[in-house]
Amino acid sequence: MGKDWYEGCFKDQRWRLNHLYHIVNKDAQVMRFKMNWAQEELFSRLHSRNTILKVRQLGMSTFTSILFLDLCLFNDNFPCGIIDKTLPDAKEKLGKITFAYEHMQSPPVSVYNDHVEDPEDRFNIAMFSMDYAKAVTYDGKAERADFSNGSSIRIGVSLRGGTLKALHISEFAKVAYEDPAKAKEIMRGGFNTVPKNGLIIMESTHEGAKVGENYRILKQAMANDDSKLLPTDFRFFFFTWYRQPEYRIDDGGPLEDHSKDEYFEKLEREHGITLDDGQKRWYISNERVLEEGMLTEYPTVPEEAFMKQVENAIYGRFISRLRADKKVDQEFEADPYQPLYTSWDIGIKDYMTMWLIQVGNDGKFYILDYYCDQDKSMQDFLRRAQMWEREFGQLITKHIIPHDGAAREVGNEGLRRRHVFDEAKVPCVVIPKTSDTWKGIYAVRDLLKYCVFHKRCSLPQKREDGRDMISGLDALENYRTGGIGAGGSLREDPVHDEASHGADSFRLFAEAIEAHLVGKEGARRRESLPEGKVLHREKRLAAKGTPSWW
Repeated sequence: MGKDWYEGCFKDQRWRLNHLYHIVNKDAQVMRFKMNWAQEELFSRLHSRNTILKVRQLGMSTFTSILFLDLCLFNDNFPCGIIDKTLPDAKEKLGKITFAYEHMQSPPVSVYNDHVEDPEDRFNIAMFSMDYAKAVTYDGKAERADFSNGSSIRIGVSLRGGTLKALHISEFAKVAYEDPAKAKEIMRGGFNTVPKNGLIIMESTHEGAKVGENYRILKQAMANDDSKLLPTDFRFFFFTWYRQPEYRIDDGGPLEDHSKDEYFEKLEREHGITLDDGQKRWYISNERVLEEGMLTEYPTVPEEAFMKQVENAIYGRFISRLRADKKVDQEFEADPYQPLYTSWDIGIKDYMTMWLIQVGNDGKFYILDYYCDQDKSMQDFLRRAQMWEREFGQLITKHIIPHDGAAREVGNEGLRRRHVFDEAKVPCVVIPKTSDTWKGIYAVRDLLKYCVFHKRCSLPQKREDGRDMISGLDALENYRTGGIGAGGSLREDPVHDEASHGADSFRLFAEAIEAHLVGKEGARRRESLPEGKVLHREKRLAAKGTPSWW
């Protein structure tokens, strides 16, 4: 170790992390902590904001617990926080910290597979550890720990108030999937406790497919340029299963199960990932048990984590059937002789969504486009509808709006939403509020059999602030019920989340069909100019007076 090792304990955090602390491994054995390949990579590339998409059993929460203990011990007045999906889970992480500190006070004489082999080195490390544990004492309580140097660690399911220099958020994806409101509270309350020069580590396996705050953060982080990260930008980490040495089964013989050959060949062809027989055997064996859960628990590439169909999906299997029948992500032209409709979901200080749908003369419904945004007025959405009219060269036959179309429009005191359409002199129909949401859901399930979706419906919506919003098809695919509630009861009501707005506006179209309000009108085509351009709406409206906002 050398004569200068004692001073190095103070200055070299990597050395401290790999020598001073003890943990209990997955086999319940006490061992000296040493960073594995994933922990080492995370430590080496830590940014002020970090989000980790991982597979199971790589020790990310253990590493972060040890890191936070070290930060508190070797820095004065260093407050840390730990947020987990439940308070018992957060207490478990605080327990790891307590265990590591207690073993600094009384280092074990013998531990499992100690990587410090020299007896003199072990003795010197133990002496330093005990001396330092006496100098900086630790007072552990139920939901926080305080150090004599002014540092602290507090835990909870959400942390608000005060300032934290480091924050660990564990299994955020599960929270975001099961309780979207709680996830937003963690972001508003927890994120804002950490200054831009502080440290945030989020680590989670992913749930929720392509919706929710965790998906949004991951996708943004994946798009970020590591060389140009701002302090408040998240750095993306992905730790896959095949890099973990123990994730393999070696029996000495050739691989006999070839059921996943096509998958393994695709990995090599598209991602340059070559697996040996031991790794393939491990993957096949685990997939037999986990089935589709492999995409969540052990994704091979990041995109796989977003592919699993959400549980309790209302339209999931219907969309899957459309994919199999190649009726999704198609390219086709609008028919200039068939009617166009928009179908809306209207929100106050919430999402607003709108589908553009054409009724074909072949018994099919062609879903041409989808638009959603937040904090926009109905006039903004009508302008978007005008853009569609210009793009497709014909007027929209009818705008289908929900029952709350009679409510007040945001930003227009006294102006009812229906009157926005009347003032713009565009045709609309208000669909009465249904007494049974599931009746409309069943109507959508029947309608989907006859739908063809243009690839535009699968594209994320880009806000003016650069934030991506969910695509229309993802909204349908991730619309779900609440699952199992308290006491094991089944919650059958659809979840109100990011996906529900697009699903509600699509359901409105199905309800309009049920009410015989769709399909009887002919197309309202634009008059073509000699140059091949289309007339603007302004010319058509000129005789009747164009509203001032148009």
